[in-house]
Amino acid sequence: MAFTICEKRKSIINEPNHALVIGGPGSGKTTVALLKSKELIPKLTPGQSILFLSFSRAAVQQILKRCREILTKDEMARIDVRTYHSFCWDILHSHGTLLGGTPLRMMAPSAESARRTQFEGDWVTESKRLQEEEGVICFDLFAATTADLLEGSAHIRGWMGKLFPLIILDEFQDSDDEQWRFVRQLSRAAQTLFLADTEQRIFEGDFRPGVRPERLDILKEEIALLEVDLRNDNYRSADSEILAYANCILSGNGPLPKTNDVHCIKYKYPNQFASSVHLAVAITLSELLKRGFMDPTVAVLTRSNDLVAEISDVLEATHTYKNKLLKPIPHDVVWDQELSATAGVAIAAALEFASNGDHASREAVFTKIEDYFLVKKDFSERYGGRGAASAGQKATRFSNAKANVALGKALVKGSPKTLEETLISIGPMTGDPVIDWKAVRAAFLCHADLKQIFQDAKMVRLFRATDTLAGTLSGRWIERGNYEGAARIVRNVLDQEKLIGLERDPKGVSLMTLHKSKGKEFNGVVLVEGRYSSPFFLKREKPDFAPSRRLLRVGLTRARNLALMVRPEAAPALVD
Repeated sequence: MAFTICEKRKSIINEPNHALVIGGPGSGKTTVALLKSKELIPKLTPGQSILFLSFSRAAVQQILKRCREILTKDEMARIDVRTYHSFCWDILHSHGTLLGGTPLRMMAPSAESARRTQFEGDWVTESKRLQEEEGVICFDLFAATTADLLEGSAHIRGWMGKLFPLIILDEFQDSDDEQWRFVRQLSRAAQTLFLADTEQRIFEGDFRPGVRPERLDILKEEIALLEVDLRNDNYRSADSEILAYANCILSGNGPLPKTNDVHCIKYKYPNQFASSVHLAVAITLSELLKRGFMDPTVAVLTRSNDLVAEISDVLEATHTYKNKLLKPIPHDVVWDQELSATAGVAIAAALEFASNGDHASREAVFTKIEDYFLVKKDFSERYGGRGAASAGQKATRFSNAKANVALGKALVKGSPKTLEETLISIGPMTGDPVIDWKAVRAAFLCHADLKQIFQDAKMVRLFRATDTLAGTLSGRWIERGNYEGAARIVRNVLDQEKLIGLERDPKGVSLMTLHKSKGKEFNGVVLVEGRYSSPFFLKREKPDFAPSRRLLRVGLTRARNLALMVRPEAAPALVD
């Protein structure tokens, strides 16, 4: 990437104290942070590293990619790129004894989700009780507990400063109150470099409690620092008008720039939705190939997982648009990690039952499926999906089936009975975990109730845990001749992968929500608005739709080269 070391960037690189860099998508915040790191690395003493913290696995992956472009192999060995949760857990695992006298044990994220959805009281109070009385810490309390440790121990703070003389905080505008607490303590012991974009605040409110619009003002009030503004720079899509178009939508003031890099396809009737979306993705791929991108990456983005699933079905089928045949388009679906892991555990429980058929594994299948639908219900309620009521009904269905199995009663009808019969009909397992996993996963297509689990579990491979899972399950088969313990194995591996923060680079066409796209980059994006669901502008945000406009800007600026939007004809205008 062509990059100019201007006076502003030199001031960041040379600043010996704390600094804040504000810039939009593609402004070079990460690059200048790594250039600053490159200057400091030769001065590090043995055992010291530079710590680079970000929120998501996707962001970590992008930072590591940029590291490979800027740093040598030896320099990369001196920079530690982590998610907040991974970094916090390392501290808690090593020093958690100081808080309660006994080592802390982590409650797996999937187990926490299931337990939270089944708990009838205040979960926040209960999670604190679990930590204080049982030494079990939930994922969501990592930051708060790390802050408690750092606030109470000058020794640990000083030790962190010696280990990491420079700490870089990515996407700092999205930090919540508890993350700010422990970052504030780190800044007392080490030099900190904050990277932020004031217009990418998309996690406020229900998405993540404690994320505040005034976060940068709070930072500047409490820490003396150098502030550098890079908002007018754009290296990601410098040859296109995508950023200008996105900024126009952000402001709400027209007219929109006339450009060949952003287009809109309108559909009038519901039955035109599928072919319009299919056409938009096909056009995006074709246009990028014409522009010389031999292996283009395209993201199809929308507000909700429900519409993501619908679009996946669309792209798997054949459609016709104005007599033009549109063939199925291969694609990946990036689901929420929590849903994917819980779906994967449900498949693993079914794998156990299919391989040994005993009473305990039979009951466990219905338990894990109930857990999945409870997590799905909780997720829909928190993030605005349509399926909360339906997920709750399905959870009750499998809870009742579990109760009947425990009492020795026969299953009469419905999805639990259909699934059980389908699993039994698979026949003997082969001992090849990949073949057996696919066979059991396909059994979840036997009933409409279970298709969501099949879809979510398809993305287990995106945790980059396939080799570990296959090897461990294969070992279990060799040892016992069945897959006993598969649910526990799958849960442990996927939870560990989530904590470490691994994620593969996107290839081809990927489907995900707008929120999941943050931190990623693609050659092209297709933004899809449903006719009756997942609108670009939420009615409750009137009159200025500021949160929705920020979200749209994030989605559009994931594109380096081309963006298409698919909208109903009756949808509100993007700008006045």
